[in-house]
Amino acid sequence: MAEYYLWIKNVHIGMAYTTGLLFLLRGLYRLLWRERMHQGLRKSVDRLSYLVDTLLLAMGISLLFVLQLNPVTTAWVASKLVLLIVYVGLGVFAFRQRLPLAGRWSCFALALVCWLLMYQTARLHLPIWMWS
Repeated sequence: MAEYYLWIKNVHIGMAYTTGLLFLLRGLYRLLWRERMHQGLRKSVDRLSYLVDTLLLAMGISLLFVLQLNPVTTAWVASKLVLLIVYVGLGVFAFRQRLPLAGRWSCFALALVCWLLMYQTARLHLPIWMWS
């Protein structure tokens, strides 16, 4: 599997950019226009997002195996995984219609910040508390 390292890494990076862009576009559409997307289009966009996120997760797990990284002993990977959980949670709340618009905007902005922090953590291979 190590011979596929570069391919796995590049697919993972590509999916990370794609999921960030999809999240940004979905969020801006839903929060700015506050119109309900056509049901068929919304399902298609959501399914595309799920597919991209699934591929991203699969490639991330593959990288952990190829590089023999343990999230328990590798601080930057653990930091990235915690940020991922926070990102997903904030993303869920950002698209909840029951929340007030200000709360949804806040969750959306914080989720984007989490995505940026995950990106920087991966680039530096350092947990957030070690950035200088």
